[in-house]
Amino acid sequence: MSDPKLKIEQEIEALRRSQAELRHLLQQEQDTLRDLAQRLWSQQEAERARLSRELHDGLGQLLTALTRRLQSAADAGMIGQEIPEIATQALDDVRQMSRLMRPRILDDLGLEAALHWLVRTLCEDEDLRTDVKVDIDIPPDAASSILVFRIAQEALTNAVRHANASMINIYASRAGTTLRLDVIDDGCGFDMDTVEQGVGLTSMRDRAAAFAAEFYVKSRPGGGCHISVLVPL
Repeated sequence: MSDPKLKIEQEIEALRRSQAELRHLLQQEQDTLRDLAQRLWSQQEAERARLSRELHDGLGQLLTALTRRLQSAADAGMIGQEIPEIATQALDDVRQMSRLMRPRILDDLGLEAALHWLVRTLCEDEDLRTDVKVDIDIPPDAASSILVFRIAQEALTNAVRHANASMINIYASRAGTTLRLDVIDDGCGFDMDTVEQGVGLTSMRDRAAAFAAEFYVKSRPGGGCHISVLVPL
């Protein structure tokens, strides 16, 4: 006659093994999905870089030549001065679009210079007080730099467009093997329990998850918004 207690212990042990196997399979699936997401983001960044070069070297050069010819025609009194001014504005817009798609300063001078440039570019025409502090003694790898830059870009764009803020602060720091970014504004904020999260927040969260980074959002109506991301290096 079998021992009931022994049988129960064997069943419990079998359940534990099954749970361990399921956890292992789940972890494998999560690792696979994360790897696929990283590849997708990398492909998107490569495509952004290609389009940025084409805008700069192709359309940008054509608009430069067109602007010069229109300016010459305006100087000769053949057309109104407003026409070359419109062409100049179009050229400036294309150049800014090219830089935002893939800023060369990020590749050439690193994350700190790129964050300062980003704030100047997006906030120069806004009535905003900004503060950028970067404390990174050892430059992070390229993938982590791009991740932090893109999240900062999305968070800053959202704050400028939707928050009605008077102040935006961006802080980036490195402590050991963790790279941290904080984007803080004093804008209108939102109720995190009732407001549906838009494409911007979802994109930032998904991008962070693809690189096993921790992503946090704190906000309340009238209390601004605080976005944090912690990237393992």
